[in-house]
Amino acid sequence: MHQYYTRYWLKRFVSFLLLIPALPTFSQVSVTNIRINVIDESAVEILYDLTGTQPADSLYLRIRSQSNGLLNPAAQYLSGDWGQDVAPGTNRRILWKALENGYELDEPIRATLLIKTAPKAGTQPPATTNTVSETAAGIEPTEKKYRPGGPGFALLSVVAPGVGNIFVQSPRPVIGHRLGITAACYGLMAYGLIEKKKSRDEYALYEQQRNRIAAQPFYDRANGHHHRYYLATRLGGAIWITDIVATFIKGVQNQKQRAKAAQPKVSLLPGSQAGYPVAVFQYKF
Repeated sequence: MHQYYTRYWLKRFVSFLLLIPALPTFSQVSVTNIRINVIDESAVEILYDLTGTQPADSLYLRIRSQSNGLLNPAAQYLSGDWGQDVAPGTNRRILWKALENGYELDEPIRATLLIKTAPKAGTQPPATTNTVSETAAGIEPTEKKYRPGGPGFALLSVVAPGVGNIFVQSPRPVIGHRLGITAACYGLMAYGLIEKKKSRDEYALYEQQRNRIAAQPFYDRANGHHHRYYLATRLGGAIWITDIVATFIKGVQNQKQRAKAAQPKVSLLPGSQAGYPVAVFQYKF
C-alpha cells in the first residue's frame, strides 16, 4: 500500500513540473486603463496598460467618429506600441497623426484596441479563429480650431472691402484696422460722387452765363469739384483693389499650408516601364 501511494504522488509531482513551462500561456491577456489625448488638435495619443501578451500576438486599433463612422488610419501615420512584438507593461503609447492622414479632430471619436492572440508553440491551433479581445475608450473633441479662410473670401472683399481680409488672418480673425478700410473706401467713393454732382451743377451754371468773365468762376469751381471727385474715387478704388488682391494672396497661402498638413490623395508622376516612358497615377486611400 505504501508503495502504491508513493507512485501516485510521484506521478502528480512530475505532472506539475511539466505544467510549469506552460503557466505563462494561461495568463489573462488584457488591455486596461485606456486614455486618449488630443495633441495640438492634429494628432491622437492613445495610452494603455497591457498584460499577458506574447511576442506573436498582434495589437491593433479601430477608430470611429460620431458622424463618419469607422475611420481608416493609414499605417504610415501610426507610430508607437501597436502591431506585433508589443511588450506588456504600463503606459504603452500609440500616436496617430490624424490631420496628416486627412482627418480633422472636430467631433467625438472612439478608439478600440484589439488583441489577436497567436497559437502557442507546441499546442494545437484552435478550430476557430484566434481569440480577439477588445477594449474601447472615447473622447470628446476640444474646441474646434479656427482655420483661416481660403481665397474665396476675396469675393467678400469685393462687396465689403476689408471684411474678407478679416477671415484669412491667422491664428484667429483679426479686425484691427480692417473695418477702417471699409469705412475709408465707402467714404471716399461717396465723397467722390458728391463732388461729381457738384461739378455738374457748377458746369450747368457756367453754360447759362452770357459772358466769359461772369462764367469763369463757375467753370473754376466745376473743375475743382471734378478734380476732387477724380482723386477720391481713384484712391478709394486703389485701396479696394489692393484689399481684394491681398485677401486672395493670403487665402492662397492658407490653402497651401492646409495642403501641406494633409497629404494629397492623388498624384501623377513620370516613370518608365520596359524602357518606355509612362505616367504613374497614384491614389492613396
